[in-house]
Amino acid sequence: MIWVSWRQRRSQAITGLGLLCALAVYGLVLGLQMRNSFDQNNLATCLAHSLGASCPNSVATFDNSFGSLVNIGFWGVLLLLPGLIGAAVGAPLLARELELGTWRLAWSQTVPRTRWLVIQLAVAAGGLTVLGAAMTLIITWYRAPMDRLTGHFIHNAYDYEGLVFTAYILFAFGLAVLAGQLLRRSIPALLAALVPWVAVRIVVEFVLRPHFMTPLKLTGGISQNCSNQVCGGNGIVNVPPTTGHIGDLVVSRPGNSPFLYQPASRFWEFQSIEAGIFVVLTLAALGTAVWLLHRRAS
Repeated sequence: MIWVSWRQRRSQAITGLGLLCALAVYGLVLGLQMRNSFDQNNLATCLAHSLGASCPNSVATFDNSFGSLVNIGFWGVLLLLPGLIGAAVGAPLLARELELGTWRLAWSQTVPRTRWLVIQLAVAAGGLTVLGAAMTLIITWYRAPMDRLTGHFIHNAYDYEGLVFTAYILFAFGLAVLAGQLLRRSIPALLAALVPWVAVRIVVEFVLRPHFMTPLKLTGGISQNCSNQVCGGNGIVNVPPTTGHIGDLVVSRPGNSPFLYQPASRFWEFQSIEAGIFVVLTLAALGTAVWLLHRRAS
């Protein structure tokens, strides 16, 4: 049964491998360029001594060379990629069987249909997890020089480094499997899965994420390197940061109250919380699909 599942997913696996190789080549070329520029501008020493305050020209040069490409262009291209990957694999898993009528053969063998679906889901989800983890490693490696100036909390980095990138893929996969069973058409199921996937991501990112943990209050005033201006939380144009620590994310400043911020050390806690939310939603979608198939009349 596992061999049959692999045969059915083989073309998708090859496509995923090709996507991974393309990302690896892109990341290798751009990553080496950024590392070379980072060393030439001696940014490591400057950041260690003054958080970038003593080398604004070097920071600006690095930003002008890579900021738009890495922080905006790359993020813009990959914004929907996790959803597309998960939906493209999940939508035809059940919808194709129902659309083509091959379920009559697939579900009439010695393997019960519920077990058939569970194995199909396990093979596909396992492959997507490996793909997502590999893509995360590549993105994290190539972005490393930029992250030293921005931290990991900006959206451009947060969504693609750590655990959430793979969780986004799996959530889209779960929604697509369920949509495929309900709609019985692969393409409509793919499109139908992307709509709630985007909606949930927006809610989590802009409504829930800021409240995962209680923000800290900045005491003792802003960083001396900022004088009396607001340098910002962690963006490259805001080096040095308000808090005096690159990677801290300034959430808000209510009135004349102290700044509220999330320390950079909470990155993995935030990643675990958000990834957990999407994994639970994925299990709920897949569990519903298994339950519906189990109750489906022959």
